[in-house]
Amino acid sequence: MSEAFWETNIIYKTVAGSHAYGLATEESDYDARGVCIPSRRSLLGLTPFEQREESGEAGDRVIYGLGKFVRLGLACNPSIIELLYTEPHFVLFINEYGKELLSHRDLFLTRQVRHTFASYAISQLRRIERHHRWIVNPPDHQPTQEEFGGWFTGSRYRFPDSDAERSYRAALKHWNEYQTWQRNRNPARAELERRFGYDTKHAMHLLRLLRMGMEILETGQVHVYRPDREWLLAVRNGLLSYEALVGLAGSYETRLAGLSATSRLPVAPDVDAAEQMVVEMHDRFLKEGRVAQ
Repeated sequence: MSEAFWETNIIYKTVAGSHAYGLATEESDYDARGVCIPSRRSLLGLTPFEQREESGEAGDRVIYGLGKFVRLGLACNPSIIELLYTEPHFVLFINEYGKELLSHRDLFLTRQVRHTFASYAISQLRRIERHHRWIVNPPDHQPTQEEFGGWFTGSRYRFPDSDAERSYRAALKHWNEYQTWQRNRNPARAELERRFGYDTKHAMHLLRLLRMGMEILETGQVHVYRPDREWLLAVRNGLLSYEALVGLAGSYETRLAGLSATSRLPVAPDVDAAEQMVVEMHDRFLKEGRVAQ
């Protein structure tokens, strides 16, 4: 059986995640990410190729089509920015097309970093905050309509007013989310939450993202392999109290906003230049007859 085009048409592949950050532990998966030129059919036909995802015991692998990869890069997606700046010794494969892609990587660095890196980080902080509330003050029963003034009419429940009904529905949603969290908790993460009162691994990564964002805005440089890895690993091991984490994340978010206002990075990417790169690479690959069908 012949190899699929996402194997034969690979132009760049690298280690990703904790190993690339220098933050891996014995339990860390060995993830990889790559970019390929899609098949001729995908490029010229009716079904474009976006990405291929595979999971195994050793870790996850994602292969992006070049177009999807560049679109995400133009949106300053943190995961894509990291792949473009991974340390050379973590690169698993690269050819002349991959080298050309990396030679244009500065196209993707813009002041959008403030929003994308902060958004990913703060979404993790909100999850930590929600889980912390469940840890320190877990709901002890499923809410009933009667607790919010509801009464059964024989066919449905009615409430004294819309505020009471909304409060009931919010409480029920909170209960259901808590039950789902309890059922699906990762044992290793649950142990971190038991020991420290919050998920310190999530904390490590949200602070990493915020620090990376500040570095990019201030210096224009991307440090995927973390120069502050020892401090970040200490965060994972419980260096910060929950209150200190929340306060530090807030100060970093404020700092990001200030740096965005003074950064020398462009406000938005040069989409035309990025698109021209993709068109030329696709066209050349097809003309060379190297693309799988």
